[in-house]
Amino acid sequence: MTTDADNLVFDPELTAKQTLAWDALRRVDVREVLYGGAKGGGKSVFGCMWCFHKALEIIKLCDVGPRVHPIPVGFMGRKRGVDFTNTTLETWKRFIPQEHYQIRGKPAEIIVLDRVKILTGGLDNSEIVNKFNSAEYAFFFLDQAEEIDAGQIGELRATFRLIVNGTKIPGKGLFTANPAPSFLKDEFILNPTAGRLFIQALPTDNHYLGPEYIGVLKDAFRNRPELLKAYLEGSWDCLGGFNQVIRDEWVANAGRITLYPPAVKKLITCDPARYGDDETVIYYLENTEIMEAVVYGKKDLMHTANVLHVLSRKHGGCLVVVDVCGLGAGVVDRLIEMGGEVLPIDNAGKASDAEKYFNLRSEVWCTAGDMFADGDVELKNVEPQLRGQLATPTYEFRNGRILIESKADIKQRLGRSPDRADAYVNGLYALQFVEGELVGGRDGYDGFEEDSIYDGRFSAMGM
Repeated sequence: MTTDADNLVFDPELTAKQTLAWDALRRVDVREVLYGGAKGGGKSVFGCMWCFHKALEIIKLCDVGPRVHPIPVGFMGRKRGVDFTNTTLETWKRFIPQEHYQIRGKPAEIIVLDRVKILTGGLDNSEIVNKFNSAEYAFFFLDQAEEIDAGQIGELRATFRLIVNGTKIPGKGLFTANPAPSFLKDEFILNPTAGRLFIQALPTDNHYLGPEYIGVLKDAFRNRPELLKAYLEGSWDCLGGFNQVIRDEWVANAGRITLYPPAVKKLITCDPARYGDDETVIYYLENTEIMEAVVYGKKDLMHTANVLHVLSRKHGGCLVVVDVCGLGAGVVDRLIEMGGEVLPIDNAGKASDAEKYFNLRSEVWCTAGDMFADGDVELKNVEPQLRGQLATPTYEFRNGRILIESKADIKQRLGRSPDRADAYVNGLYALQFVEGELVGGRDGYDGFEEDSIYDGRFSAMGM
């Protein structure tokens, strides 16, 4: 690149809140800024523009010429390297003039004007974190920093010791984050120390968003007012226990509800296990109520297929729903051989609303959560194990989509797998594929059109 760095002017179009954060990072008395708040506040875009500006500033301040080996001046990252590559780095490519930089290597190094470079990556990469011990940077930018533990950034904060051509560069750190319980709330909002400043971001500050975005947020979090307040208003004050998918009181309320549907939908739902300490769970549902339960462990898959086949025939050949993420595929194959109506649910597969949910498991659990919250679940026959498991999984946002805690993570956290809850929520989700209409307590099953009725093709499951 032969661009004249001295004459290069980078004058980004900033929102009012971005301008506040930009000016704060220029202040001598400010060392770190948390630019955080609501979803859609333009935080990642701001971080990329600020890092590019810092690189240009160092080039000019220290009279850095083209070099065979560009000087490392800063770091950009997220908790997970793959998320940085797929989101933040793509944001950089969209908003930073491509004629002024090159991207090389993995993890990516952003070479600015052949003079300096910004290292990037995830804090899940031990090699990257270990390099912080000897690194000398002038700045860092951590995107989605609410995902990061405080201990992961201690070494990064200690890198502010860059000297270029005899000039010591004052260190600056930028965190962008959505509201969440984390070290950021304590360090920047509740008990801010000298040199740290919080700038709130709101979706209304972001001119890149269309007017429909606010409506999308309101619909997505209609049953979770504390999250709506957090992501729409940037509130960090009301997020205790915020990430419980199905709340205990919703499950308790389901035991007091009586639904009067015009038709009875019947299905059997199964979360199969084989050996070990996991359970094979089979529920026969009439609408949302459990009418029959079979739970056992340490049986082979053909035993489970036979139990399901017999139970389905007992109840008029009703649909059998099987979780195929793991062992269930063999059960499905055997049931199909025996002529049964089978709906496989691959929880690791793609959601039907892939822009909102990280995977199908996330969509299934959120659908069940909304049904409980809306009073569309009658569940009087609930054993204590199921009640507890329904309120166990948590959720987070990853790359702007809802991600439900995995079974493996729950088992590691609590020492047991939520097999009963997984079987039940799969059944709730699958009711939409059973012929007939089911009207719920308050709002019913909005959006379940005739063409979504189960017809054996599994198209709605991405199969």
